[in-house]
Amino acid sequence: MVIFSKTQTLEERVLDTRGDREKTSTLITQFKPFIASVIQKRLGKFVEYGVDDELSIGLLAFNEAINTYDINKGKFLSFARLVISNRLIDYFRKQSKFSSALISYDNGEDNTTSGLIDKKSVELFAYDSEAEDRKYEIIEYTRELGQWGISFNELVRICPRQDNLRNEYIRIAILISRDKTLLDELYRTKRLPIKMLEKKLTIHRKKIERGRIYIIALVVAIVKKYSFLDMTTRNI
Repeated sequence: MVIFSKTQTLEERVLDTRGDREKTSTLITQFKPFIASVIQKRLGKFVEYGVDDELSIGLLAFNEAINTYDINKGKFLSFARLVISNRLIDYFRKQSKFSSALISYDNGEDNTTSGLIDKKSVELFAYDSEAEDRKYEIIEYTRELGQWGISFNELVRICPRQDNLRNEYIRIAILISRDKTLLDELYRTKRLPIKMLEKKLTIHRKKIERGRIYIIALVVAIVKKYSFLDMTTRNI
């Protein structure tokens, strides 16, 4: 059974799979719901593995994305979604499913060297990639929290209402994520290393204990580099 490092980001996991068939297969299997979601969004209908050819195209495209992804070019899911969309366009073009109102298309601009697809296809593949990525990140985050015995609903419920307290917990989470000793201890024991934190912080122990679940959830989000956390931590 393939086990990825718990502190690896998705982008690091993608790079780690290259040249390893078992890891690649595991990663693709884990993201089959994502692949199906992308394709269903494009087609506007439900699709089923083993039934719809478009899903086979999506699986191959996701594998292609793994092998060609450049970590310096942004988030992997955005890149994978683009590759899947492009391969579906190629597939539809070959199948001549969209034969009317042909136009030149290249990243939203007319360009006769880019190949021809019809206007309906352009509209079909238009989407808010940022919102889609954030939604899938939250799904992944919820799954990660489950491994710590934390539900997303619980996290929402215990989120501090006071800005000062919330920012204090965020600073603690950032400290842990940047300190290898603290981070290793947290992942090893699945418990907040309060005694170790007391030596580094002036904050009262009881206050740390009250924010234990919230801090752990923040550390997980920071380590995994989820983009939805950027606005929260930017000014901390």
